[in-house]
Amino acid sequence: MIGIHYHSENFNCAHFVSQWYSEKLNIEIPIIDEFELSFVRWMRKHFVKIDKPEKNCLVHMQSASGAHVGIYFDYGVYHNYKAGNSKGAVVHWALGVINRNYNKVTYWKWSK
Repeated sequence: MIGIHYHSENFNCAHFVSQWYSEKLNIEIPIIDEFELSFVRWMRKHFVKIDKPEKNCLVHMQSASGAHVGIYFDYGVYHNYKAGNSKGAVVHWALGVINRNYNKVTYWKWSK
């Protein structure tokens, strides 16, 4: 999935997370607008917050510009990232880079 271009309506960070969970873990995550309150409520019903990242956990990132989501795997975070006017793409960032770019980072493990 690395290199797949970002598209706000067809392949944003929520779409990426949904595709990852479907293909790699056989878990269906409904695509709800990226960070509408309904997505956060759904996430809290199906995931439990954990203190440290674990393989395939959801990574919720918050910055002044809004919320973002990715997957912890290979000692970093895969996420569909779009900066400024770039096309954006699925990238893999080390946790240090994630923590420098986001004010609040939390980890969530599938609970069902």
